Amino acid sequence: MMILIMLALSNRRAARIKRAGFIAALCLWTSAVLGAASSLPNPETFFGFKPGATGELVKYPEVLRYLQTLADGSDRVIYEEPGTTTEGNTFGMIVVSSPENLANLDRLLEINQRLADPRGLDETEAQALIAEGKPVYFLYATIHSTEVCNIASVTEVAYELTTGTSEDIAEILDESVVVILPSQNPDGQFHVVNHWYETKDTPYQRVYPDLYHKYTGHDDNRDWFMFTQKETRVNLGIQARFRPVITHDMHQMGNNGARIWVPPFDDPFDPNMHQLLKIEQATVGQAMAEALFAAGKEGVTWGERFDGWTPARQFMIYKGQPRILTEIARSNLADPQVSKDGSPLGPQETRRDFPVAYSSDTWTLQDQVDYGVIVAMAGIKHVARYSKEFLTNFYTVQKSWTERTDGPFAFVVPADQRDPYATYEMLEILEVAELEIDQATAAFSAGGKDYAAGSWVIKVAQPYGAFAKTMLEQQEYPHLTEFPGGPPKRPYDATGHTLWMLMGVEVDTIDEAFDVALERVESVAAAPKTLPSLNRGYYLVGPESYGLFKVVAQLQSHGVPAVRIQEAVTLDGKTWAPGTLIAPITAATRPIMAMAATDLGLPVGATAELPEVPGFALKPGTRVGLYRSANLMPGGWLMWIFDQYEVNYEVVKASDFDGDLSARYDVIVMPAGLSKQRLVKGLDQEKNDPAVWGWAAGIGEEGWDKLQDWVHDGGTLLAIGSAVETARELLDLPIEKVLPEPPERWWESGSSDADAKMVKASAIDEKLKATFMSPTSLLTTLREEVADPTTLFYCPGALLDNLFDPSNPVAWGMPEEWPVFFMRNQAYRLRPSFGVKASVVSKYPEQDVLQSGWLLGEDYLHDQANVVSFTVGDGMVVTFATQVDFRAQARATTKLLFNAMYHGPSTAIASDGLAAALQ
Repeated sequence: MMILIMLALSNRRAARIKRAGFIAALCLWTSAVLGAASSLPNPETFFGFKPGATGELVKYPEVLRYLQTLADGSDRVIYEEPGTTTEGNTFGMIVVSSPENLANLDRLLEINQRLADPRGLDETEAQALIAEGKPVYFLYATIHSTEVCNIASVTEVAYELTTGTSEDIAEILDESVVVILPSQNPDGQFHVVNHWYETKDTPYQRVYPDLYHKYTGHDDNRDWFMFTQKETRVNLGIQARFRPVITHDMHQMGNNGARIWVPPFDDPFDPNMHQLLKIEQATVGQAMAEALFAAGKEGVTWGERFDGWTPARQFMIYKGQPRILTEIARSNLADPQVSKDGSPLGPQETRRDFPVAYSSDTWTLQDQVDYGVIVAMAGIKHVARYSKEFLTNFYTVQKSWTERTDGPFAFVVPADQRDPYATYEMLEILEVAELEIDQATAAFSAGGKDYAAGSWVIKVAQPYGAFAKTMLEQQEYPHLTEFPGGPPKRPYDATGHTLWMLMGVEVDTIDEAFDVALERVESVAAAPKTLPSLNRGYYLVGPESYGLFKVVAQLQSHGVPAVRIQEAVTLDGKTWAPGTLIAPITAATRPIMAMAATDLGLPVGATAELPEVPGFALKPGTRVGLYRSANLMPGGWLMWIFDQYEVNYEVVKASDFDGDLSARYDVIVMPAGLSKQRLVKGLDQEKNDPAVWGWAAGIGEEGWDKLQDWVHDGGTLLAIGSAVETARELLDLPIEKVLPEPPERWWESGSSDADAKMVKASAIDEKLKATFMSPTSLLTTLREEVADPTTLFYCPGALLDNLFDPSNPVAWGMPEEWPVFFMRNQAYRLRPSFGVKASVVSKYPEQDVLQSGWLLGEDYLHDQANVVSFTVGDGMVVTFATQVDFRAQARATTKLLFNAMYHGPSTAIASDGLAAALQ
């Protein structure tokens, strides 16, 4: 039905745009451009092979050179370089439109800026701007660098737009501006394509075996609300300059299903997404489907799998744009996919959203490139054909947010925060998202609460208020199941992303309008504190901010001794909590503490006399080993975190286990996903060149035993997420899992007999609860009675409440209660042990665990442990069952990791030993 409606609209509106003399004008225009177009090489001529040819991949530098060639030879194209990448490579892009539009580009972008913020525009002015304006179609590809077809597709699109002489091309150029960014991840292009050619005619695997973005790997498109990476911010700059009415994000997916996915998206959608954007997604997607069917292409699907929920993947919708995602089935890079038994590839049972099955047993890179060209051109053509409708909708969406009257009215960030640096970082994220942030110039009251002057106010009624609302409210994810009474329907990504919970900042939601004197914040900066003027004595910095560890790293790099006190003390009327850092006042320390007070906004105290409390002397130059492993994204994110905090770390290499580990590392961090198999077997050196990938080889059983001995001899081991099980097995830690773990999801393996296999969770729930006190009995019951334990417990990415013990060094500076991020993690129960001392750092409360997102089976978490600290021989182990560092988003709980990292190798000192430790 959607296709029929779209076709009817297309035919009717296409007829309307035909104007007298158009064909004659087209003929004149065509003859004028034929001479210039004939001098431009097509992609096959330029690259020496047709993009999509089996065995060949286009190289990113050559793609940029080709785009420059098009720009040099055509007045339809402008080439630009909007920035550089994490590894220092160049971003390149082109702007394509008619010569008249390009000559008038500044004015067209001025119109887009005005429509993006329509405050003060009356309808007559708005319609005049829409009539004058041209919509911008932003097309980008290859953020995931093993998804190699789309960069080839956009080179073909660029050539067609530059040299084409058809009526459709004329309309596209006259009625729109197309911005093409061939790769969002140029660094990954270098790694993947170079590896492909370097391993040609060798026994080594052709697919790049590591992260294809230095820090984030495949997570580089999960950065759309924290904006941590340079690549993300370059894209944001393009968005801010051009104000596209649509963003087309070209991807590839697995090769066992349909050949291509196009919108509309699946449920659920972010409730703050404007309804017009959903409709635009659907109509553009169906225009793409129509074009594919018209070209005889098969295996097209829509509406399933990819949902419209999380902002981590779709920042564009908060800018008044529909995000158009296309996902093309991949093969083995440039090698074809061929059915093993000669049967057609992909599913063969058709349905409403998959009307034509793919009938061939072969799927080539050329097939993928062709599908990509068709959908890109179809989307561009559709927007050009309905250019005024898209501009009108863009204006309407933005106007609806600026005139919003239903709640909430605003979010208030109180001036008095536990962590001023986290507050600054949160506000800076909102600023990068182009939100308007105001600051109160006087005290005020709102929502029944009093606020001090200096508190920040983010009003919802502003052009990008949808982003503020999505990021600062608590998420209530809908309960969706695969079928009635069945297991939960898996979200595509996380369900809870409330920014202030992730950051450790207090934010209040105010529903009703209030009066307050406000001043616009022109540029977010940390609120500077005054550095004490004491010339001799000691500086103090409290443990409440995770910014403290920027100070610790600086002190260590400059060889300045530091201690952290074990008990609270009161000096000059101010109480300093356990974990407060003390360092001597010296010429080396002053600039570091000035940075802490001014740049980070941390309160820095000073005392002439040391308090008489016990503490811990930090080990000078604490040496951290990050066992990143190959292609392990949590390890990459930890690299980014450690680099931001100037941690003295190295990536652990297999060869490190040939020598004395204790001579190299004080601390070893095991990221989520680091299993015993990854440790012992590592990256297969027979399939990967040992000269390049030897660092990621396995350590063998001997290395496994050596790691165990290293802990017993005094090493500090930190295990995160699923790596907790690796540490538990390594050291026989006295903990056991308490949450049901799902087997392979049978409904994803092709079974359609859902009624026969429906899980009867309610029938066995009481039995499960009765056996809950015995883990062995619980697991037996689950194995015997439950087809899928996710019907009992499921948490696919949410913020859950935890109770912390701030007297424990691992939790120094934490509030007694704060949410942690939980994504398919575990919880633990301590079991008796006579050789290992254990203490619970944080646990789940006995009620109201869910704070934001989706959680099923809360009862199973009540009073269970999350973070646990152990003494193992002379060493220390800390297990973080949840990912306290998740995607560098869970900033508030990263503090736990830093606490453990520096505390483990520290030395206990008595209350009369602080002075000696600070010499």
